[in-house]
Amino acid sequence: MSEEGLSPDQRRDIEALMADFEAQSVRVGVDLRAAMRSMNEIEAPRQSAIVSDESGESFTESFTIDVTGILETLRSLPDGAGTPAFVAAYNRTHPDWRDSPYREG
Repeated sequence: MSEEGLSPDQRRDIEALMADFEAQSVRVGVDLRAAMRSMNEIEAPRQSAIVSDESGESFTESFTIDVTGILETLRSLPDGAGTPAFVAAYNRTHPDWRDSPYREG
């Protein structure tokens, strides 16, 4: 996420969202780093074109993090529910893109 071009109000909104995100994570007792390993991915990663230069080939891969979905799930859980409860609740309501019958590949 880039802060370039954001208005002061937009910056305040993002700061408030992230503060709530952190507070809810602490309240529920979620280790987000550990949770990310088991959470459904709602969108497929996006990969840039491969670029070749004298050092070899490289590309950029981007992943979507569903901040609003994560926050919505955190808000729905009781204090101290923990990481496994959070992952189960998130995955129940946010399908993984790899499970879609319409996905390519």
